[in-house]
Amino acid sequence: MKLFPLQSDRVSLGVTETGGHLSDAVFSLDGERDIRPMHTAPWEHEALPEDTPPILKILRGDFFCAPFGTSDILPGGLPVHGLPASGTWRATEADAASLTAVLDGDVMGATVTKQVTVRPGEAVVYQRHTLAGGDGRLPVGHHAMLSAKTPLQLAYSPWITALTPPEPVEEPPHGRALLAEGQVITDLHHARRADGGTVDLTVFPTAEDYEQIWMIVADRTRPFAWTAATAAEEGWVWFALKDPRVLPQTLMWLSDGGRDYAPWNGRHRRAIGLEEICGYFHLSHSRSIGDNPVAESGSPTAITLDPNGTVAISYMFGVAAVSPGFGRVADITATPGGVTLHDADGNAVFAPCDPTFVSGNDPS
Repeated sequence: MKLFPLQSDRVSLGVTETGGHLSDAVFSLDGERDIRPMHTAPWEHEALPEDTPPILKILRGDFFCAPFGTSDILPGGLPVHGLPASGTWRATEADAASLTAVLDGDVMGATVTKQVTVRPGEAVVYQRHTLAGGDGRLPVGHHAMLSAKTPLQLAYSPWITALTPPEPVEEPPHGRALLAEGQVITDLHHARRADGGTVDLTVFPTAEDYEQIWMIVADRTRPFAWTAATAAEEGWVWFALKDPRVLPQTLMWLSDGGRDYAPWNGRHRRAIGLEEICGYFHLSHSRSIGDNPVAESGSPTAITLDPNGTVAISYMFGVAAVSPGFGRVADITATPGGVTLHDADGNAVFAPCDPTFVSGNDPS
């Protein structure tokens, strides 16, 4: 598998030529610890059947999706999450710390350019995807995945509503869904299970041998929205920033042994997708651009391509070291030179970075 390597004093990773997945991201913290929070599928070194989609063969880190979800409109029998997640990326500019690559082929007539950058002194990865030209409406998103070696405490910036898909994610004998479908979740600590009772969605793992997808609709009035996962036992917190006007929803994919068919075979465990999207769940291109409850509520579920314009989608994630006792993130605020992460008990940690990359607003 060909990789484009990127490295700074705080981050190293590779970008796969096929699919553009971020591979083996390592964050250096405290000058002495290396953190590897991102997930890689357990079959990475196996020879899978030739007809296995590239996205499944490679599945790791984070990748860009267009369309996000099942591709049921575009011709060519594209695998889930479209050509950007499975196709070939050609480097046009590259140095030790940055990559610019163009996707072979187009998405609804649009040329797609990927930029990935790491910066000195920052344990952060910056990504921007630009779609130039094209015509039509398109769900898009990022597919970041974490590996929960120890429990993760999850948190989100202010949101409008939370909900589950209108149909089960998996059903016997192929797998098992965790949550009742079609529910509006008013309390993340007490979401309704498919088999009765409730479950706490602010921690992961929360239940074994299940598969689930659920979604938060962000408050689009904020300069940036955030998602965070605190690994208290390991002393770090992962965070992601986005512009909620461009990527208005966060989709959570809880994968912990709930799929029994190949290549999953009940062994894809303790993996969580924290996916910043503009779409209606993972369901399909057609359902994201059609009438759906999220779009009808005022939260767009597709971008619009312009034959004479461009759409830029900016996204960044990083890791900060935290002291014992730092808990679930309560807020992330822009401060000169970076962001400050606050927990509910008043603890705070500063992460050097540039939040204006996604917001365009200068905190200084």
